[in-house]
Amino acid sequence: MRKHIFAVCFILAVPALASAQEASIFSLAGSVEVKADRDAEWVSAGKNMEIREGGAVRTGADGAAVVLMPNKSRIWIRENSGLEIEQRKSMASRLSLLFGRMKVRVPHLMRKERFEVRTPAAVCAVRGTEFTVDATPEGAMDIKVLYGEVKLNFTVPPVKGKSEIHIPQGQFLSLAEKGKPARQALLTKEQEYKALENWNPGLDPKERMAEIIEKENSRAQIKEFAKVTSGAEQQVKAFINTAKESDLEAGRTLNDAHGNLVRVEQRLVRPDPRTLQFVNIVKRTAYSYTDRQDLGGFTYNGGGGARLDLMQMTMSFNQSLPQRIEEWPSFFSANSVKPDKASFISANRTYDDEIFFIAEGYRYDSARDELMNNYMVVDPSHALVARDDPDDRKVVVTGILENDVSNGITAASGLNKIARLEFNDGGAADGTLVYEGTHAGVTINDSNPTNVVWAMKMDSSSDPGLVTSYSQDGDPVLRQYKADAYRIGNDSANDGVWVAAENYVISNGGAIRRSEDFTSSSSDPFTLLKENAGQTILYVKSSVADFSGGGGPVSLSRHADISADDYFSSTRYASGTNIDLVFIPDLAVAAIQRMLPAITELGN
Repeated sequence: MRKHIFAVCFILAVPALASAQEASIFSLAGSVEVKADRDAEWVSAGKNMEIREGGAVRTGADGAAVVLMPNKSRIWIRENSGLEIEQRKSMASRLSLLFGRMKVRVPHLMRKERFEVRTPAAVCAVRGTEFTVDATPEGAMDIKVLYGEVKLNFTVPPVKGKSEIHIPQGQFLSLAEKGKPARQALLTKEQEYKALENWNPGLDPKERMAEIIEKENSRAQIKEFAKVTSGAEQQVKAFINTAKESDLEAGRTLNDAHGNLVRVEQRLVRPDPRTLQFVNIVKRTAYSYTDRQDLGGFTYNGGGGARLDLMQMTMSFNQSLPQRIEEWPSFFSANSVKPDKASFISANRTYDDEIFFIAEGYRYDSARDELMNNYMVVDPSHALVARDDPDDRKVVVTGILENDVSNGITAASGLNKIARLEFNDGGAADGTLVYEGTHAGVTINDSNPTNVVWAMKMDSSSDPGLVTSYSQDGDPVLRQYKADAYRIGNDSANDGVWVAAENYVISNGGAIRRSEDFTSSSSDPFTLLKENAGQTILYVKSSVADFSGGGGPVSLSRHADISADDYFSSTRYASGTNIDLVFIPDLAVAAIQRMLPAITELGN
């Protein structure tokens, strides 16, 4: 009974405690003034000074400040800037940048919590996001998104273009004047460095760049550490003590197998206490493709220009995981932790309104005590009798997501629903899918449902006499060309598609590696990891010529049929598309850095 009374008292007390929390000055330098609330006078700022709803901060020509919000969000304010705390509630915060420059870092918010930033030209809604904002009183604006995503609504909609824009991670938006069209593009390396530099008050330009320079130097040092250590144990210890990545993030700039300059960013994030999400982001300011059909590769039918590709893995568990990664080894060892579901999504995210993707989903099967990728993905109520059940075969969900204006679903939100496995087959066998949750029953891509489908992998037992796979492996060159046939909706009356991939092991310079590069190398494993990467190029190809019958291995003439036509098309991808991913092992290494002491202690 006392526990219940305490719980009730605590619940009643929470609103009072939350409303008592206010924004405060965390640090400052130079000329900084504060207005404590809307009725207060401007006074010189001091550390820990509270700023209530309606209050404001302004900096002079030599001023800078950091404001700490109750939900742990941080706002860095540069010189000649003015910021107002428009709203400060327990579950809603709204800041207004009147003029100047600031950087905002917002942690993952509670489910119904809102955080907005307003400028004279727009209102930005964020969750678990870091971005910079420049604004003028007249309405000019510049936004750079470093992590997460910003949903922007113009206060004065442009004459041409959308009134709401989603700015994903790695992109910027620039607006010269209210009501004019905005420019949105990928961040250049210079823009990204400018946004990532240290914004803490009192630093000169050289000091602001010190952390970035130090990290680049540290990454270079990692490549050399094996030269001054001996023995596996000493190598691991030296690696742990050399250039630890901040939190769980990693990045590398290299060349891909086509010769394109690529920036790879990796993050391990926690959308909620029970969910882990790994994101691998690949950015290119320009894209060109090297055709290797003569070796067994496939055809790219799309164009060039800037590219943004990603791979996202999401896994949910039946228990909340510890906040600190160092505690995971002992937690998993001491508890019966089971995964509920998982998804792996590869996507071409160059455009926000049309997203080409290939996804695999996994649901937990208690009878087998494992995650399964089969018909249960699209029909969770379906019970598989045995491992040789004909429905116990791999399933993919693929297509081009488009903004569904009539149902209020963006392509990006649709992709998030697919990542959470919030869909089912709606009881149909035509390969279409319907959403669950807030848009239950709405067909995915309602205006063009055939542009997103689910399909089951074909094999010789389900489709005797048909060629259902193709593979060419390089030896000793580390490359592979592979395609597997899938039947849409697992209905023999439906079309099939080829899910095809080109796989390479590459150096940081973009050269395709040979097996002797590793077997004859004197470098230790950690150095090899830092000097090499993997590249995977994915396609969904038409199957018209390839499922006409005939057994035996696929000849190159048949391969040409596989490689020619893309199955999906849209406004953006009228000529076809691919997903071109580059993977680095850096984040896994960073995780080992964090967990190795705990793993060692657990072992002892």
